[in-house]
Amino acid sequence: MDLLIINLVFASVAPFLFWRFGQRALAILQVPFVVVMWALLPEMIPLSAPKADSTFLWWALFYFNMAFAYLALGMGLFRWAHRFWAGEKEKESA
Repeated sequence: MDLLIINLVFASVAPFLFWRFGQRALAILQVPFVVVMWALLPEMIPLSAPKADSTFLWWALFYFNMAFAYLALGMGLFRWAHRFWAGEKEKESA
């Protein structure tokens, strides 16, 4: 359960990362999905016996948001690597 909550928080931070990286359309697109995922969480808490029939919907939203979170993470790592290697090339040429 702890890992699930950690991944939920990670998936919820992705719109902020997209906004920071200038991908405002992706951020605005993902926010409703994150809100619905958190709204349905109380129905999913007893993972052994969920209360609602929205189990498939919740897991689909969860994996959708995780895919976007990994996309945001990849964009951040790409920007970091580009900045890091650009600094290394400037040091070599100087």
